[in-house]
Amino acid sequence: MAGSETTDESLIASYLRGDMGAFDRLYRRHDRKTFAFVRQMLHPTDRATVEDLHQDGWLAVASKAASFSPGKARFSTWLYTVMRNQVLDHLRARQARPGGDDEVDPDGLVSGVLAPERALAEKRLVLAVERELLALSVEQREAFLLFTVVEMSLAEIADVTQAHPETAKTRLRYAREALRHRLQGWRDG
Repeated sequence: MAGSETTDESLIASYLRGDMGAFDRLYRRHDRKTFAFVRQMLHPTDRATVEDLHQDGWLAVASKAASFSPGKARFSTWLYTVMRNQVLDHLRARQARPGGDDEVDPDGLVSGVLAPERALAEKRLVLAVERELLALSVEQREAFLLFTVVEMSLAEIADVTQAHPETAKTRLRYAREALRHRLQGWRDG
């Protein structure tokens, strides 16, 4: 972060003192990555569900802001812990419902204006990656997404997932190996 840029920790403290603009800055700063994290953790599902859960996660961040303790963790670690808990609660509730699988809406999740052949090939690759991510265990998927999408360190992943650092490292390694193996056809062909 640049020296003149306000830290996340300062922004959350300002929000707790009543500065709504500080919360807006936090949201804008982390919105894309938190959305990508929620989307990948939930896929396949419709975009509306992802958007709703992402928004619910940010509402939880706002309501639980006072529980953030700068001495215990970085803001981003706390943020992704809140988001992760929202996703896990949703997954548990979905499993508890009979026929709990959400409908797949890949057109709502994959977009782009490309040449038709290239667009189709890229869409198929995206769907293959998302399918293989979903085939991973929840623990491996979240470790992979926190590392690749959110760009967290292994120590931060361990904090968010409440796992031993070696466990986080192992989950990430297994996720990478599984994806590399399952997607080998795309790399070779």
